[in-house]
Amino acid sequence: MNDPKVSIALCTYNGIKYLQKQLDSLIHQSYTNLEIIVVDDKSSDDTLNFLQGYANRDTRIKLHQNEGNLGLVRNFEKAINLCTGEYIALCDQDDIWDHEKIKLMVENIEDHTLIYHDSQLISEDEKNLVKASEWFNMYQGSNPLAFIFFNCVSGHACMFNRKLVPVLNEYAPLEKHFYHDWWIAFVAANCGTIKYLNLPLVKYRQHQNSVTDIQNVKEESLAIKNPPYNEINLSWLYKCHTFNGRYKKYIGRIINLLEHKTWLNSFTLMYLLILKAQYTYFIHRRKKGLSKINYLRKASFYKREF
Repeated sequence: MNDPKVSIALCTYNGIKYLQKQLDSLIHQSYTNLEIIVVDDKSSDDTLNFLQGYANRDTRIKLHQNEGNLGLVRNFEKAINLCTGEYIALCDQDDIWDHEKIKLMVENIEDHTLIYHDSQLISEDEKNLVKASEWFNMYQGSNPLAFIFFNCVSGHACMFNRKLVPVLNEYAPLEKHFYHDWWIAFVAANCGTIKYLNLPLVKYRQHQNSVTDIQNVKEESLAIKNPPYNEINLSWLYKCHTFNGRYKKYIGRIINLLEHKTWLNSFTLMYLLILKAQYTYFIHRRKKGLSKINYLRKASFYKREF
């Protein structure tokens, strides 16, 4: 009876193909003090009727439908604000959760602002691929600089304290070309600490319509490819710089150099600035020695925009 209430924020859009297995894995969680907030983004298939059938059978499911299509990011922002639990867990429509997922996250979050776990990537037909932790290193701690170039906290794998919601709302709305889970991780690291749970508690489906294409399934092969080195994104850094956190000045220095990259000294200063913080920059990347130096050199001389 003392278990805190957990809200699951599930966003759907034309998801009828995979939705049943996801919903079944939610309603059969071993942790029962749940509410499942489902916000459908004006689906044109039979998703809404399918959801209504589940809602009629389980009072924990609270179904909403948008009058118009908001897009994934805004839809999650709406779903988060409809949640009433002490903790909020984000949920995609096409994955499969381990039945112990919420229980283990509640037991381990302690006084951390956000907790997340490993994921087992699966193909469209549910064959195991790799774990997310095999793809990149997982960060835990309270340094938001770990999230200015890259993100390892997937929405489907995280749960955070609802105290984070007012802070997220202060900087909302988030532009649709940004990832909501990346922003949540950046804000959480500014406001407290992030904990990583080294257990694959979600089967994370990769298919042609996946928003996050970790294994390049939209290409002809599922072979792992090296991610592009030009990860410095000026638009994203502008957004990070709006947050009034303890590294605002540092992020501003990076932006200033990117905005004035016309002379060789600007490139050199950028290189030295990133080199000084290479531990943070490489927290997600498994590189050593000269490969680190070369990677930093490329990152300093290029940027990518959305």
